[in-house]
Amino acid sequence: MNEYPKDLASGSEKDEIEEENTENHENEEKKIDEKEEIEVEIIPATLAIPQKTVDILKNYSICSECLGRQFSYLGTATDNSKRAYAILLSLTMETHAALKAESVQKKFTLFDYTPQELLELLALRTQFYPALKSLQDYYAKFEDTEKIKELKDKWDKHDCELCKNLLKEDTIKKICSEIEDEVAEYDFENFLIGTYLNPIITNKEEDIRARLSIANGESFKANLNRLIGKELQIRFDKPTKFQKPDLQIMIDLRENISPTYELQPKALYLESKYKKFTRELPQTHWHCPECRGRGIHYKTHEICKICHGTGDLHASSIEDLIGEQILKVTYGEKALLHGAGREDLDARCLGTGRPFIMEIKKSRKRQIDLDKLQSSINSMYGSQIYVEKFFISSKKAIVDYKKGSEFSEKSYNALVYLEQPISLQYFQEKLKIVQSKMVNQVINQRTPLRVVHRRADKTRKKKIIEITGKYVDSRHSFFSIRAQGGTYIKELISGDNFRTSPSIAGIFDLVMTCVELDVINIQKA
Repeated sequence: MNEYPKDLASGSEKDEIEEENTENHENEEKKIDEKEEIEVEIIPATLAIPQKTVDILKNYSICSECLGRQFSYLGTATDNSKRAYAILLSLTMETHAALKAESVQKKFTLFDYTPQELLELLALRTQFYPALKSLQDYYAKFEDTEKIKELKDKWDKHDCELCKNLLKEDTIKKICSEIEDEVAEYDFENFLIGTYLNPIITNKEEDIRARLSIANGESFKANLNRLIGKELQIRFDKPTKFQKPDLQIMIDLRENISPTYELQPKALYLESKYKKFTRELPQTHWHCPECRGRGIHYKTHEICKICHGTGDLHASSIEDLIGEQILKVTYGEKALLHGAGREDLDARCLGTGRPFIMEIKKSRKRQIDLDKLQSSINSMYGSQIYVEKFFISSKKAIVDYKKGSEFSEKSYNALVYLEQPISLQYFQEKLKIVQSKMVNQVINQRTPLRVVHRRADKTRKKKIIEITGKYVDSRHSFFSIRAQGGTYIKELISGDNFRTSPSIAGIFDLVMTCVELDVINIQKA
């Protein structure tokens, strides 16, 4: 049934509407009245923190940092020591007041302790001097010097059962001084403190919180890291940094409560370009695959017959030559070369050179003379390699190298040997066919037989951008090739038993072998 607007309703309908509105209004008023009748329950709060503090002191001897951190998320605009001081001073004042109000006729108890017992608990379990002084004054009135001496002796021998005194001010300063000595040889602009925990401390901490239902406390680890960090910020005059700090300082408590230190400097990344003038130098260190770099065969336990006990297939590499000089000035532990692609062992890298990044693990020195470093490498190994000017880089740049390598363009010069002699005319005719069928075309390259033992056997599609050629003699020709990064140039020429298709050899209908290959230009993606 259709409903009418109110202003078009008939008389009887208007009466019904008004009656309905009146009923709705009454219902609304009734709901409001019901809300007003809701009773608010007033819950009398108890001061739980003093009680929990006394419960803690019943079971543990504790320092002010450890006491304060049990309540560190309450009243946050202060530190743990001040928080503990406030709690203990309040308890001391209440207890001292009760003690002063006692008489022969009146005796008081607080938390089931007499005032004297509670003051002694506060003084000796927390090394809280105001509580000790209140007791000493009390016993002085009775000239009980023996009791005063006993209290002082116990007060001096205080040890924290939770942190094993590691959070005490003197210990914090001692740790900071030791760390200062440890990092004296390191360059860094920022740092971060971390801790390897001792199970004794961890178990004790879990025990107290489970037993007393403490839910607002800071962990020992966070407390220690923060105290050490704040003190070292002042000593170093350098900030802490939570993400990728220059120097991570780990406090090691795993074996012993007396800490040792593990320094973890952020890797240093140096970027440059290299040229390689020899055909006998691999890009990176080449371990012997037979003995896996050990020199001793892992099965026979005899000297490896492949590497003759050296563990290496080649005595050196570009990575070794450059890394050796870098480690001398950075005092790092290891240098790793990350290249924008790689050339074969017997290929030279000329022209503009190949971009690379050296990653120096655990570098102690970060402020180094990069011009002097470049000069020392080139003067030492100039007949084999040449490096361009170094500059500071990052780990992200390595990732960009890997991603961009496939999409970059690279130019090569190749000297090719022909198994059968050909004429200049034959060469020129076949070169035109190569250019028409391969230039600006995509070829299919299955992983070459020479590397399939260490790389996935799959077919890759690569674009050939330019091929030019020159007739040298009946058995030799020269090609300049520009192709997509990751193209296997030797196999592009030889065909690799039809694993690359099309190929130059396939179009020439000859067996062709690349005898000399040079990388001329590497264009970043």
